[in-house]
Amino acid sequence: MGVVPSYAVLVLVQAALVFAPGKTRPLLSSRLLGVAIPAGAMVVGVALARAHDGADALTALASVATPLMAAGAGWLRGWRLPLLPALAVAPLYLLAWLRPAGLAGQAASVTLIAGACLAATGLVARLAPPGWLVAGLVLLVALDAYLVWGNRQVEPAMNTLASTEPPRIGHLAHPLPALQQVNFGSVTMGWLDLAAPALLGLLVAHRARAAVATGLVAGAWGLLLIVTSPIAATPPVLAGLLAGGRRVAAGSPRRTRGRAAAVSAAPVATVSHLRPRRGSPSAGDAP
Repeated sequence: MGVVPSYAVLVLVQAALVFAPGKTRPLLSSRLLGVAIPAGAMVVGVALARAHDGADALTALASVATPLMAAGAGWLRGWRLPLLPALAVAPLYLLAWLRPAGLAGQAASVTLIAGACLAATGLVARLAPPGWLVAGLVLLVALDAYLVWGNRQVEPAMNTLASTEPPRIGHLAHPLPALQQVNFGSVTMGWLDLAAPALLGLLVAHRARAAVATGLVAGAWGLLLIVTSPIAATPPVLAGLLAGGRRVAAGSPRRTRGRAAAVSAAPVATVSHLRPRRGSPSAGDAP
């Protein structure tokens, strides 16, 4: 599949993740975690991918942890029927394992990673106030742009991950599914390219608006691939943040007539990069 349709499919996935419902009950309210977790995930992912044997460790971890995380998405996002996504994990994993080169297998892999990102962001949203998670998301986007276009750390990290084969079980013909990056057609994205919109959906008051804005801006953003590759793929979530408005946390004061409640506002940060396979235009991200 060519770059344009491949990129378009992944943009639709990003928009769908923004629109995915989520209700979380706070476990902690750490401002530090709100800023540190989104941005730290980017820095740690790139550093590990470039470290000695780091890509092997990340690839093996992703092959095992991704389906487990995806199975918990319904519970961590507060869905009414949390068992349904869990039941879908096994057939998706088998499809990704047995048909890794086909579009059906790639679609299964993307779905599993998207589910894992929904679960991870559902957990993160329980640990920090929304305003500080917004700040962490914005910082993540800034780091993404810097690491892609500034010191160019993301591209070599993605190349290393792309060339790393998942572990095998015994003498089976196929290695475990390659879930360390988001591969579809001729385009590759990093985990944080999907985690950023998944987190955004938990931070905005109007998910539909945010999803449309993110998808439209991400589609236009892809035109950068004409002049440069890879590109940072998280900046479009900022458009979704502006369009969706801030969600007011449970227990926070709301606006009333005659007086305005104090609502903390902070930026959003995410990390993601897009990068096609060898010989194709790309946009890059680390796990």
